[in-house]
Amino acid sequence: MTIAFMGLISAMIAERIAIKSGVALLPLLLLVGAASVVWWWHTESIGAGDLRFYAAVQAYAVLVLPIFLLLPPRYTRGGDFVVVFAFYILAKVFETGDRRIFSLTRGTISGHTLKHLAAGVAGLWILKMLKGREPIVEGV
Repeated sequence: MTIAFMGLISAMIAERIAIKSGVALLPLLLLVGAASVVWWWHTESIGAGDLRFYAAVQAYAVLVLPIFLLLPPRYTRGGDFVVVFAFYILAKVFETGDRRIFSLTRGTISGHTLKHLAAGVAGLWILKMLKGREPIVEGV
């Protein structure tokens, strides 16, 4: 999920700020996202379970994506990003409530499972959006 959302941030930079910047930042953002997961895995393997870097990357995405939505888009269907962001927030809520959800459903389904389903729907929504997008022509 971290990799997907770093890619989404790069896409939003490309669409809403500057294409070259978004493309140039993509490898760095992907590396940071992957590094946060690798650090989490490494610290788990030594019994520390340090999620701070991973949480910081997640918090960055939650804070920066809505700001990008305030900037003018280059393509139609820019409002679909609001839906995608809502599914991202829903996924984070499910992730946070993992054990509680598992308990409430008497072991039938976990918040972790619902998190991945919400993230999957967000991905499908992006595909739907991309199929219907068109460039916005100034002055038309």
